[in-house]
Amino acid sequence: MVFDCETTGIDFTKDQVIELCVQHGLGPTATSRTWRIRPSVAIHPAAQAVHGIKLDDLAGCPLFAEYVDEIISVFTHADVIVGYNISFDIEMLQAELARIERPPLDLTTKKLVDAFRLWQQCEPRSLMHAHRRFVGDEFASAHSASADVAATGRVLVGMLEHFKLADKDWQQIASVCDPLPGRASWVGPSRHLRWEGDAIVVGFGKHTGAALHELAAGPDRSFLQWVMQKDFPAHVVEICKTALERPAAELVQWARERFGQPAPTAQPPFARK
Repeated sequence: MVFDCETTGIDFTKDQVIELCVQHGLGPTATSRTWRIRPSVAIHPAAQAVHGIKLDDLAGCPLFAEYVDEIISVFTHADVIVGYNISFDIEMLQAELARIERPPLDLTTKKLVDAFRLWQQCEPRSLMHAHRRFVGDEFASAHSASADVAATGRVLVGMLEHFKLADKDWQQIASVCDPLPGRASWVGPSRHLRWEGDAIVVGFGKHTGAALHELAAGPDRSFLQWVMQKDFPAHVVEICKTALERPAAELVQWARERFGQPAPTAQPPFARK
């Protein structure tokens, strides 16, 4: 089974799947099916620039929950699952399942084939290979720290020129190749809590997307007490404890002083695929 997702963006904590296609087999006569899905969040402009799907195009489509049993069945019966940069698509599906409180896909017995990773393995992407391609020659003393950092600088200059990114600012470039997407909105050093405007929202579990101050003031405040008793990072425990002790405005002011203002999100200069 070959599959691919199109999404509202690349943030697993809030973005959603809006199109899922599955193909059974690899040949030109292989059958396929596409599900179009109505999201409950806006489509990020950078994502829309890639797939061209607008919210209006999905107005009459079912929600993910209405398709979920069919989608789970397809994955359950597949033995080999193929994709390109497949970890992104799988994580996005798992996030959708968590959002509607369904168990994650069990992929422990599946054979996962990522064409992107296969390419990386068959045509190595080491620093030496990158230097040969983007600078034009080998470099001496590979794997000594001083030689490697100098070579990395030359390689990046060559990449920016080759991919016509030399006119982009560092924030745009970093937003594309950051190994921790969405990091600019995190409250503290992990993705557990994040800023959304003037609110701190939960980035994990069944309350993903919920405002912390609303949880603290409502019937689900026990969730924050549960977090405080579990093995979460110290800053997450501290923020949850403060949310239970202070009103919303004081919580926000305290968090800004303690962890800093959220950074603005840049528009990425090119897409993930």
